[in-house]
Amino acid sequence: MNTEPISIDGVAGPIVVTTNAFWGRTAVTVGGVPAPRTGKRQYALSAVAGGAVEATVRSAFADPYPTVEVNGVQHRTGPSVPVVLRVLAPLPILLVAVGGALGGLIGALGFVANLADARTRTPSVVKALIMVGVSVVAYVVWLAIAVAVRGAVSPS
Repeated sequence: MNTEPISIDGVAGPIVVTTNAFWGRTAVTVGGVPAPRTGKRQYALSAVAGGAVEATVRSAFADPYPTVEVNGVQHRTGPSVPVVLRVLAPLPILLVAVGGALGGLIGALGFVANLADARTRTPSVVKALIMVGVSVVAYVVWLAIAVAVRGAVSPS
């Protein structure tokens, strides 16, 4: 998932942060050119006056937009997400408590779908309804697979 380009004073072009939906790894480009990684979350961004500016990319749990910190100043790469949506987004992950590995896999897919929904430009109420729907679908899919596996393993 790519963020919208943001401009930061002293950096030689618009910054775009790309986040891998499954692994959470980030990649940063400045003016379309990949920025070299200097640490786990640190990048060297091309500076206007030549050289490089150190930047740190931070991601909060259930927040679809990472934050880029340059010279101690944090810059959001997208709009702030209401708390209600940040609570609803990880609901499918609760499947791991009752569904084990299968529940965790289905829950993780639901969580990724909810984060993708949080990035859309629809109203927050619609996003919340979609997130609840994704959670319900995840639980129904897990239940259907669990019943099918149990029926196959121990026929009555």
